[in-house]
Amino acid sequence: MQRFIGKTPATADTLSPTAAAVATPATPSTPPAPSPVRDWQSLITSWSGFDREAGLRAVRSSLSAERLAAIIVRLNDWVPQVRAVAREAFEDYLTPQHAGWLVAQMPAILALEHRHRDDHRSTINKLEALLATPECVELCAAGFDASRGSCARLLFRVLVQTKVEDEREAFLVACLHHVDFSVRRLALGKAMELEPASAQRAIAFGLASKSSILRRQSFLEAIRFQSGRTQLIEAFLIDPSPAARSTALWAAGKYGVDPTQMLQARLAGELPATKAQWLGLLGLAQDLKMRIPEHWMTAALSQSSGAVRSIVLMLEGEGNPERLIAAVAEPARAVFEAGVLGLRTQPWSVIGSPFTHQLDTIWATLSPARRLALLELMPKWSQAGYLLKPLEHSPCEPSALEQLSVWVDTQPYAINDRETPKDERDRIVEQLRAMEAARTLPAGSVSRLI
Repeated sequence: MQRFIGKTPATADTLSPTAAAVATPATPSTPPAPSPVRDWQSLITSWSGFDREAGLRAVRSSLSAERLAAIIVRLNDWVPQVRAVAREAFEDYLTPQHAGWLVAQMPAILALEHRHRDDHRSTINKLEALLATPECVELCAAGFDASRGSCARLLFRVLVQTKVEDEREAFLVACLHHVDFSVRRLALGKAMELEPASAQRAIAFGLASKSSILRRQSFLEAIRFQSGRTQLIEAFLIDPSPAARSTALWAAGKYGVDPTQMLQARLAGELPATKAQWLGLLGLAQDLKMRIPEHWMTAALSQSSGAVRSIVLMLEGEGNPERLIAAVAEPARAVFEAGVLGLRTQPWSVIGSPFTHQLDTIWATLSPARRLALLELMPKWSQAGYLLKPLEHSPCEPSALEQLSVWVDTQPYAINDRETPKDERDRIVEQLRAMEAARTLPAGSVSRLI
């Protein structure tokens, strides 16, 4: 009988309730059980791949923005057969009449590019081809100005291919002012395909941009032309952007421009007037490892920009530890970090006393992160000794006890410190043992450190 009706014992167990109800015919003696009616929304979100596939077929009965959104989700379904049916359903909307819905769902469609379950390039290419048709160009142009990210880049590709020769230059110039940076970058690259005069106008715009990436891109295009190449390289050698200066140094070597001679001439002239000029000149001196005159260094250290002062410390701090020690009291993050970086290479025997005095002065005003950064400049046992100092006057000070406990807990290995004198180390160990005996520190803390 089972063979006759085409049903095996496992059939009812392996199919979903909806599919099982369809697959089990009614017998004369048993009236058919009414199966629950399920709409496409419940089917398309079912755990069963068969139901999701059935839902995708049902969703094609009519077209709507809501149904399109559900189809896009299933384009990245984990079942290949469901993805195939979703692609078929998606193609129902690839008409100019439904372009508005597609543009509204463009972020979700383009997000498929970052999913690695399937190759969605064909789907995105079909969308791009539709939007490039004459019926959709006006809709794309209306949404282009306010678009961002991948949507803006796709609309740019669509619109630029629809422009005739006479319109393309004006469109690319307008795109150089687009709100999205990636579009400005694409427009600058595309402008290089124009006539030389038009391309040079686009390059001039890029060279004057505040974006270092656009300036660098324009610079690489500009040095292909013979006129003004040396002056352009010299100007970019003192660009405030390290990436732009690096590119200019490469170009200087290729085209025979001496950056050292140019820098020496600049250092013999007037002091920079702006932050960008300071950053460019000091940055080039740092790149070339050249010393700057003392009056330049004094003037740079008086600048309000922390970035400018930090470069001076990186240039001259190695031979002037007093400046580095003074820098760790600076509120500017760049100056503080430059001071810490410079002090790491200084011998503790040279900086120990003045550094500890500076730390005593500023310790109460420091954030926990800065305290930790400065404490790590000390030898290990000296760190413990410094944290023990407040407890000599107030043995039960909660904050001091907490700092010391945290320090002990964060030491992963036995301490190997050859810089702290032995008598000072013995004194510190004795104090820690006494705290351990008083149960201020956990038992076994000292034996783990020594």
